This record gives sequence, C-alpha cells and structure tokens, in this order.
Amino acid sequence: MNRIHILSLDKPKQGDPCNGCGMCCLVQVCALGVELGDSQACKALLHSSDGSYACGLVLNPYRFVAPDIVEAFQKIDSFYPGENRGEQMLKDMYAKELGAGRGCDSVEFEELDEEDQYFVRFLQTTPVC
Repeated sequence: MNRIHILSLDKPKQGDPCNGCGMCCLVQVCALGVELGDSQACKALLHSSDGSYACGLVLNPYRFVAPDIVEAFQKIDSFYPGENRGEQMLKDMYAKELGAGRGCDSVEFEELDEEDQYFVRFLQTTPVC
C-alpha cells in the first residue's frame, strides 16, 4: 500500500530557509491560527500537491479572515483598481507577524515532548484516503 505522507518534507534546521514542511503549524498552531477559531488545527494551513505547506493568511487572506476585515481592505483595493493594495497590505502584515523569510523557527524533533513526537510520527506515516 502506498502511503501519502502528511509531513513529506524534512524539517530544515532552525534558522535555515523554510521549505514548507509544515511542522511548525501542525505541531503548534500560531496565535493567528488560534484567532481563526481553532487551537488544534489551523484553518488557514494550505497543503500543496508538491507536499509543501503554506499559510493561507499570507497567500489568500480574503479567504480566511472575518468578512468585516475583508470589507475594510477591499475598500482600499477599490481606490486602486486592479492593484489589490489592500489585500497585499494584509498579506505583508501576516507575513511579517509570522516571521516569513527569517528562516525556520520550529523546534527540532528531539526537543518535542513525547506526545508531540508521537503526533509527528503519526503524521509522517498515516495514509490519507
């Protein structure tokens, strides 16, 4: 039986460039993810066909944030037709808050407690239907 690895990319060392392994988001949902309403599984975590993960708040914030926030930033978009400046402001704000571009900040596997190590192993070997 072929297994589809939920965590199919090796986690880079702390400080190395992000490769989209997803370990940081899967092991502990960030404050932004918790604000979306779930401290166990981030609603904005996107999984690509290449096996990588990315934050939906950075890639497509209008899909994930509250309608009143979207409306406010769409008003900015309306002042600059075709440029999506409001959406880009949101993307930049979330990227900065997440530390995007600063390298991997996820703890090393060995530093995880036993329960989180079990969870990561489970994610690495569980087939997806």
